[in-house]
Amino acid sequence: MRLAQRAAIVTGAAQGIGRATARRLAEEGASVLLVDVDESAQRVAADITSAGGTALFVRGDVSDEKAVTKAVQAARDTFGRLDVLVNNAAMTLPKGLEETAVEEWDRVQAVNLRSVYLFMKAAAPHLRESDAGSVVNVASFHASATIENFAAYAAAKSGVVGLTRSSALDLAPAGVRVNAVCPGIIETAMWQAWLDEVEDVESTVAEVLKLQPLGRVGLPVDVANAILFLASDESAYITGTTLYVDGGVTARLSHV
Repeated sequence: MRLAQRAAIVTGAAQGIGRATARRLAEEGASVLLVDVDESAQRVAADITSAGGTALFVRGDVSDEKAVTKAVQAARDTFGRLDVLVNNAAMTLPKGLEETAVEEWDRVQAVNLRSVYLFMKAAAPHLRESDAGSVVNVASFHASATIENFAAYAAAKSGVVGLTRSSALDLAPAGVRVNAVCPGIIETAMWQAWLDEVEDVESTVAEVLKLQPLGRVGLPVDVANAILFLASDESAYITGTTLYVDGGVTARLSHV
């Protein structure tokens, strides 16, 4: 298996992309520590263990430095090493610039961007000890082809892409790779939460599908498979890059 005898951290692992990623990494042999404020991530860890994998759940706010340090140390203490870090935890805020309160802006930046910085900083010393250290940050197509009413979210995800590039240069001398994936519209709780805010769900979904060159909304496993690739030795000469997993929607929107 591609990640045999390696240890990974996946944040935001209770559902959606994080849950699918934790499962895929475990299927490929990695020991996985799941981090989330949602206690249901415990069920995900239990399912992985029942299937013959190795998993541990640690509850924590990814924007809190102490919680991050605790989670990283738990992975190191439990698994004896740390090879892969997947920064997936995120929240959205479907509001425009003028409607976004300062407190809402700060929270979106904390969960979506500050957490990536905190986890990379805490994990870096351990990743340097690995012979295959890899960080995969989950950004979004909003980093380059956003739409209205996503000011805070688009700003944070753009920051993730920039942080990925710079950190890749910082950690390259140690052989640690840092890359990002930019999912498009994926069937997750975040997607459903956005649909809950619109008046006509049917017509909204129809309009969204018109923008999808591949004709469908993505699945969490579509992104998880891309993350697995970037976490594995199959991408050993790839760092500082951003992989769009969006069914081609960015290519279309960027030329509208």
